[in-house]
Amino acid sequence: MLGITRFVLALLVLLSHANGTGFKLNLGVVAVIIFYFASGYLMQRSYGRFVKHSSTPIKDFYLDRLLKLFPQYSVVVLASFAAIAYFGPSQHVLFMSQEPSLEKVLLNLVLLPANYVFPPLSIEGMLPHPIVPPAWSLAAEFHFYLLLPFVFLLPRKGILILLGITAGTQVGALFFADGNFNSDNFGYRFIFGVMTFFLFGYSHARSEEYFYKQLTRIIWVGYAVLLLVIAPAFQLFDNPHVMELLLGAVLAWPIISAALNSKPQEQWLKAVDNILGRLAYPIFISHYLVFYLCEKILGLTSTEQGVYIPAAIMLCLFLSYALMRLQDMFETYRLQRRGFASMVKTAN
Repeated sequence: MLGITRFVLALLVLLSHANGTGFKLNLGVVAVIIFYFASGYLMQRSYGRFVKHSSTPIKDFYLDRLLKLFPQYSVVVLASFAAIAYFGPSQHVLFMSQEPSLEKVLLNLVLLPANYVFPPLSIEGMLPHPIVPPAWSLAAEFHFYLLLPFVFLLPRKGILILLGITAGTQVGALFFADGNFNSDNFGYRFIFGVMTFFLFGYSHARSEEYFYKQLTRIIWVGYAVLLLVIAPAFQLFDNPHVMELLLGAVLAWPIISAALNSKPQEQWLKAVDNILGRLAYPIFISHYLVFYLCEKILGLTSTEQGVYIPAAIMLCLFLSYALMRLQDMFETYRLQRRGFASMVKTAN
């Protein structure tokens, strides 16, 4: 039931960005952490198949990721800028009031710069934020994709060293609420810290090996101790996103494991799981554009919660379904070009 799980997580991100939902705990941040773990798991499996079956695994893996993510993302970027140019800047939706420029459009389309809108590593041309606001986390994920072939080459001692560096960076950042080195930027956003979440999922994907099985347990226990003991003792929950970050890390392993182990038997449930899973990504990247369209076309803002949130969800589902169908034009080629039958039915 991984598809349904991803769909629910994407909806949590949408709701967390819909102002006035009343959530004291930012469940969108928790969902992003679980997404990071799931990505570490799925991409370890995916790249492992490329290593096994492809003569040029690195090139083919990168191209596969581009074909999977960029068509829908590019459409949302261009549609967002076009909508702002036509309807004018938003008065109520954060970051949807940016004036389109060639530099800004190109930087957003490249994606990787979207992760660098936080001090001290901000790229001026990207400011104040990506035009697809959640794209900073998508860019962090793409950083992991770029590093994954290197991670595959590391011996176990190298994995431990890399994990020690990234976990040390992340945990250290949790003790700071502001300044350039803080719990928000280096604990939650930049790859230097969040690589730990990806390595957590990566280790779980290799849990048939005793070393990685134990490593997965050690990482989980570490996050549990941080959540239940260290963070309360040092009042770290006062710092940005520390509660959500640690809670997401503790929940990620059991939630994704349960989703992976709950395989639907009925054909209709398999179809639902597949469709909802494919809707998760377009929901994730398009919901700010939907908020903007709600304001400009429907005349709805977040102050009208009783109507706004259901309308935003329905419009987002409609737009996401259209993006999913657009992706169908690329999926046949993406899967066929892999060139080996064992992967034809694999969509991750």
